[in-house]
Amino acid sequence: MITKTLYRLSKRRSRINLYEWLTAAILREGVAEATNVLNIGAGGEIAARLESLGIKPLSIDVDPNRQPDIIASAEAMTMVGAASVDTVFCLEVLEHVERPEMAVAEFERVLRPGGCVIGSTPFLLGIHDTPNDFRRFTRFGLRQLFGNFEEIELRERNGYFAAAAVLVYRRFALDAPLRGTSILRVPLLLLVAFGLEVLDWLHPCKDGTTGYFFVYRKPSNNTTAIG
Repeated sequence: MITKTLYRLSKRRSRINLYEWLTAAILREGVAEATNVLNIGAGGEIAARLESLGIKPLSIDVDPNRQPDIIASAEAMTMVGAASVDTVFCLEVLEHVERPEMAVAEFERVLRPGGCVIGSTPFLLGIHDTPNDFRRFTRFGLRQLFGNFEEIELRERNGYFAAAAVLVYRRFALDAPLRGTSILRVPLLLLVAFGLEVLDWLHPCKDGTTGYFFVYRKPSNNTTAIG
């Protein structure tokens, strides 16, 4: 019970600001009125959030157990026509893609001119969904990856020390179930994590974060965008 609570807490803190920014981007870009929307990944908390916002995307996932609309890799969405999509959602997925540059090339191919990629990816976060966790991106890596797009938004979800607090929560949450005297570690861990959160407020630093939220737009002409 304690480990599950710590895991939920770590996940909530790692995704701080994510859903608020996602909602704002959807409203700003008029996604709810779009007719052709893709979600890279199927099921889970993010799909439920999109549905709650009135978004009904076509889901694409390599895992048939997640019951996507289309079973395929983001690197090869051959069943999706060129320039046929208004918006691509790619939230907490890029770190699991073997060849992310090919996935982004596919986003560029399927998006209509002026269409957007709305996404997120972790940075300072422990390995998860093993063995399919391949990489982390800095803001500079994301700008390089989306070099052919216009950058609309690229934001750190939190700061260096807040990210360190999430790592503390997550490490204990992934340990064996806490029993007996090991439960006594929980107050200490919460105190350490709280101290890091306070330090993040007192000394904000963007050199580290649990992850990034981004919005990139495909240019309306053939000119390569500069982020």
